[in-house]
Amino acid sequence: MKRDKALMGEILKQLASFGTLYGDVEKIQSALPGQVAPEVILHHLRLLYDRGLAAVDMHNFWRVTDQGYDALEAGGDLFSKHDAPPPGHRGIDN
Repeated sequence: MKRDKALMGEILKQLASFGTLYGDVEKIQSALPGQVAPEVILHHLRLLYDRGLAAVDMHNFWRVTDQGYDALEAGGDLFSKHDAPPPGHRGIDN
């Protein structure tokens, strides 16, 4: 599956719009414009996670990380270099 940078940005914006509530794939899907398949959303959430822009808890609820908010505040450029935590130091939220 190809990466859709615009969709990644839209998903991150939607997660941020949920405020202190976490979002699951169904909630994100209902907030996105158009019809996007759940597996496509999940794939792009995992890509955001890989970049350190989104985190997930053990119940598969997603949130924006501090780095994700920084990316949004910097004009939504999700693909510039960010100080993502090293892969071994990121896990699911407990």
